[in-house]
Amino acid sequence: MRKIVMLVALTLALVGAPAKAGSAAQISASPNPVGVGQRVVHTVTTSVYGRLEVWVSARGFAQPGIGTLPPGSWRLECCPTQTAGTPAWHYRSANPWPAGSFRFGADAVRTGSYLSTAAVGVAFGSIWVRVV
Repeated sequence: MRKIVMLVALTLALVGAPAKAGSAAQISASPNPVGVGQRVVHTVTTSVYGRLEVWVSARGFAQPGIGTLPPGSWRLECCPTQTAGTPAWHYRSANPWPAGSFRFGADAVRTGSYLSTAAVGVAFGSIWVRVV
């Protein structure tokens, strides 16, 4: 019975989440397009409290800096959907963090179009960054 109650509570929490999904996490990149060897600055904006996660394509960009992101770390991982299946630099904040706007830079290393994604809980935003 307890498992059923927990499952119902989780289901209700997830069903309620999409209403905020469009604006709770947003990401932009400037300049876009960017030249090989140039730095693109990503700006992540969140409107809810939570653990921040960001994915940047490792195929298109060198390891990003921390910039003004909350305390956390980047690690290399293989091929999540958040970067359209390319190897990724994945940032995760060490703790949940209040809503805010955060910036970090990454140097472009290869021509192409690359997906960057930011997420807080089930809310996410993505942007395609073109490297020329």
